[in-house]
Amino acid sequence: MSNEINIGDFLPNSNKSSKLIDSKKEEMSTDSVHVLPELKKWIRPLTSSERQNLKESIEKEGVRDPLTFFYMENGQKILLDGHNRFEIVNELGGADYGYEFEEVIVDIDNIEDAKLWMIKNQIGKRNLSKREMSFYRGHHYLTHKGQVGYTTGRGKLYDVLAKEYGVGKNTILRDATIAELLDQVSDEFKHAYFDGEHSITIAKFEDASKALATEEIVVEDLEKYLLNELEAVEKKASTRAVNNIPKPFTFNKVNKTIRTLIDTPLDKELGKAEKLSMEESIKELISKYELDI
Repeated sequence: MSNEINIGDFLPNSNKSSKLIDSKKEEMSTDSVHVLPELKKWIRPLTSSERQNLKESIEKEGVRDPLTFFYMENGQKILLDGHNRFEIVNELGGADYGYEFEEVIVDIDNIEDAKLWMIKNQIGKRNLSKREMSFYRGHHYLTHKGQVGYTTGRGKLYDVLAKEYGVGKNTILRDATIAELLDQVSDEFKHAYFDGEHSITIAKFEDASKALATEEIVVEDLEKYLLNELEAVEKKASTRAVNNIPKPFTFNKVNKTIRTLIDTPLDKELGKAEKLSMEESIKELISKYELDI
């Protein structure tokens, strides 16, 4: 199976076909089903009442909507969509008790393509909140950027997504920062944020990304930092900023500093959010000195 992916097939309102959305409906097979945590986490959990209502519906009417699967190259059958229905069917005894379902088999064979399919599937839902939409837009950028790099044949990826979603390119980059941070917090925290229980500004997300990059905080402190519960850290950062107002640089010092950055190895590989932040800083530097690049 080819690994080539067309960026147009992952954009909203696209009319192009893709191997990632080709599917066929089948009767329930006897193949063993694998549920992967890294895919299941993308599915928003049901509330207690929603789960109870779904369970009662399945008990009375069976599983009305098909479940979606794909097969890995090693032959494993992976659940792609319908995790809640699948769990409830198993709780009720499965096929042995008459609970069967139709299957949709999607023509993909690896985890990265599966994530892209799930992003597109979530984006296509009409009940996403603005915060959830931001999260999936960010992951749309992060996931596909890792697959095809910066360009798509139609321009920079963030420019393409910005146009398709009707937002600015900086919004796409901010969404990417938010998505990467939310991947590092607990599911409870993430969904509380989606539901508006946590009020976190974009500036706070950006500060948190920088704080992690400079090791000012560790991942374990991220939730408290986002909720402004790490006062000592923030006061320390504020004090340092006031006491270290930069003095004007000469050309020689600027050039020497740039050469030092080029020649000095980093202590660790940059993360996606760190690369995005560095890219924006370099763009600002080019603009500041009116460099013809």
